[in-house]
Amino acid sequence: MIRLMAEDQQLTLTDQQADRIRLWLLALIPATGCKITAGPRAEIVIPDHEPEELTPSLLRRVEEIAGGRFRSTDTTT
Repeated sequence: MIRLMAEDQQLTLTDQQADRIRLWLLALIPATGCKITAGPRAEIVIPDHEPEELTPSLLRRVEEIAGGRFRSTDTTT
């Protein structure tokens, strides 16, 4: 599972930002599902994929759309 958490605890995504991020991730990973919690402290979860599948350039694009930085969190615990 790919799980990204906003580094800024106050980061909240608009519906438009969440939709754009979802479209990018579904198209470029390609994923069959993507759950986005708008925030505060936005979270993005992509089941059935490994963190290594999220390329640095795709992460940068997500951060650009969101207007904040994200970090991958450990999904094994």
